[in-house]
Amino acid sequence: MKRITIALAFALLTLCGGTKIASAQEILLEGPLAGAPAVRKLVQYRELRFSAGPQFGYTLLNNYMHNFLVGARLEFNIFEWLSVGAIGYYSFNAPTKLTQHIAASEDIGGTATTPSESNFPSYGGANNFEDQVGLLKGMYLAQVSVIPLRGKLAMFEKLFIAIDGYIFLGGGIVHLNEREDCQSEDTDNDGSYDLCGDLSQIPDANGDYGSVTRVSRIAGTFTLGIGFMAYFNEWFALNLEYRIAPFKWNEGGTDESGKAGKQWELTENDDGSVSWTPVSRGSGDYPDGNIDKKDRIWNSNQSIAIGFIFYFPFDPKITD
Repeated sequence: MKRITIALAFALLTLCGGTKIASAQEILLEGPLAGAPAVRKLVQYRELRFSAGPQFGYTLLNNYMHNFLVGARLEFNIFEWLSVGAIGYYSFNAPTKLTQHIAASEDIGGTATTPSESNFPSYGGANNFEDQVGLLKGMYLAQVSVIPLRGKLAMFEKLFIAIDGYIFLGGGIVHLNEREDCQSEDTDNDGSYDLCGDLSQIPDANGDYGSVTRVSRIAGTFTLGIGFMAYFNEWFALNLEYRIAPFKWNEGGTDESGKAGKQWELTENDDGSVSWTPVSRGSGDYPDGNIDKKDRIWNSNQSIAIGFIFYFPFDPKITD
């Protein structure tokens, strides 16, 4: 009862203005830092400045070819937290260990492996394999970056570096070299394909199985990723970023389209020998025997890059 009486008295005094309740906001307004900005002498590394510099990247999870990216980046920073720009990469390619292994594969007789009835036209033979896999030759992208994070990085409690973190979203085109399309033919009417473009399952008089070629193609893509910028002075920074650029392509130059259908299986014959035999595992048409756009598969195409960024003009804006 006593507690209730005290509470009612306190409420009555409050309504009559007899008690002044201090809020956190009032303390700030009336304190020694009242009206002061949150930060003084803040260097605006980005706002209303151009930035440009070389970029060096590498694509991740490469199955058949390493892609080493060399390019340049140009941005205009509208605000400290928003920028628009473009980036372009040229790609240098080198075969992975898997591709080198397949290209060097030999049969039991010690000769290079060749196309066979069970893998035609997906496999062009050891001598052709490096020429049938796809190459990423370049990426040319425009993007918008938002910079939600900013701070400082301390190293050994001696060196302090300003950093920011950004996310970006955009789109553009990629330049690819892919295996040329071909339609399989049954030239000897035995029920199986033996010719697709210049590649043959049956060798000529010189033991040559023909060849595969690549053609250039431009494809659209979108891109997104994250990155960090470390400022070593007021006009030079180092950036590190992770990017994905999804698009469809036929990375292995193989016949991938169609639903489950014929499947080649190793079976034992009546005489005890074994051979590859086509077995129906569905009503689909896989493999359809052709190399074409239906064999392209979505790939996220991840990459990482590091770059050197120069800001213009050299002198940034500094707040009061």
